[in-house]
Amino acid sequence: MKHSRLVFGFFAVLGIVFLTLCLVGIYLNAIDAISVFAALPSEFVLWFLSIGILFLTVGIVGTGRQHLKSRKRLFTALAAVLVPVLTFVAMFFALTIIVVNTLFIFPMRSEITQVTVVDTNPLVLSVDVKALTSRDSIIYGANVMNSNDVIVAEIFEREYIVSKNWRGLATAILPSGSEITLTLDFNTTLPSGDYLVRLYAWEANHGISPFTLP
Repeated sequence: MKHSRLVFGFFAVLGIVFLTLCLVGIYLNAIDAISVFAALPSEFVLWFLSIGILFLTVGIVGTGRQHLKSRKRLFTALAAVLVPVLTFVAMFFALTIIVVNTLFIFPMRSEITQVTVVDTNPLVLSVDVKALTSRDSIIYGANVMNSNDVIVAEIFEREYIVSKNWRGLATAILPSGSEITLTLDFNTTLPSGDYLVRLYAWEANHGISPFTLP
């Protein structure tokens, strides 16, 4: 009897752990694509959720039956229905909260590792970019800001790009875990001084790095 309680208690705890990891993974994936879920099929999340609900249900049913002397069948039937339903409803509300709280979060998708001034008349930069997340990201354009954070040059050189997860007009696709070099022709001439080059995208942030024009 004692061992049975421990086993069912272990199942209940394991179910809670599975459900918690599921929520944490989805949250991390929502804010920065660093969850293991980003590299796995979407069906995996449903399997993870189902296993967590199954373990929790078995644990609660088994633990509850240990403390009942009568109406065990009724308890088992009710628990087998109510625990999954209530757990699913609770997970749904938790996921809704995650979606609402991450709706306006624009995470960093890349960093600029090096900027080389190729030409100054007009300004041409060679920019090395390194991906920071496990999701392919899109770079739509770039701009240059002066020391007062005023945009003094901008570029929208786009072409139709087809990738595994996206297709459309973009400056470049940055595959997950990769490093690429962009040649940016701003078609303008700027005076000597210190500047910042920034890459950007919709609902995401890319690298920003200083450079100096002699």
